[in-house]
Amino acid sequence: MSEALPPFSGDSPVCPKCRYEDASTQYRAVGRCLHDSGCTVGLTKNERLHRECLRCGYEWDEALAEPTGSSR
Repeated sequence: MSEALPPFSGDSPVCPKCRYEDASTQYRAVGRCLHDSGCTVGLTKNERLHRECLRCGYEWDEALAEPTGSSR
């Protein structure tokens, strides 16, 4: 069973802990944990965006952005 992630918050994420309006973003592939150390053994993590507040250092994950339009 995989956990539901909060939706993509856009290109200017706001920290849910301190409300600072700047965070770094890194893509995480399926099964990769924080710092890519392999700590998700036995836990299935979906691919996601990993955010880190540039003020307080709080870290959280979000779902990927929804696709826009269709490719023809």
